[in-house]
Amino acid sequence: MENKVTSRSFLPIVLTFILFTVLTLAIRPLLSEWKLDYGVLLAGNGLLFLLTAASFYLYARGLRNDNPHVFVRALYGSLLIKFLGCMLAVLVYAAVSRQGVNRNGILGCFIFYMLYTFLEVRILLQLSKPKKLTKNA
Repeated sequence: MENKVTSRSFLPIVLTFILFTVLTLAIRPLLSEWKLDYGVLLAGNGLLFLLTAASFYLYARGLRNDNPHVFVRALYGSLLIKFLGCMLAVLVYAAVSRQGVNRNGILGCFIFYMLYTFLEVRILLQLSKPKKLTKNA
């Protein structure tokens, strides 16, 4: 039962990934006018989705455990996963493209990061609240 609740609660993040991908592909000409590389945005969106999925899994696993230390370890672990994953991706991108780094694309990915993190925290706060039992009259 608990896994179904967790997987169902991850659905808004999946829908956000799909929306960002479709939107990025749909407004490619506008993005090029704004000097945004759509490839950077697509790659960043995919990476952030994978990092958010891993982070969400760790958080949800920590929430299910009665020991509060497990949750704190999951919190720090997921923070490290996201931070190191994003940092490594930017460093690899900068090393590969050398002079052609699209700074606007990196800033766009940062906006994606903030939106994914907002959704993740909002969902996890809802999952962490105890369920109220309703009385049948």
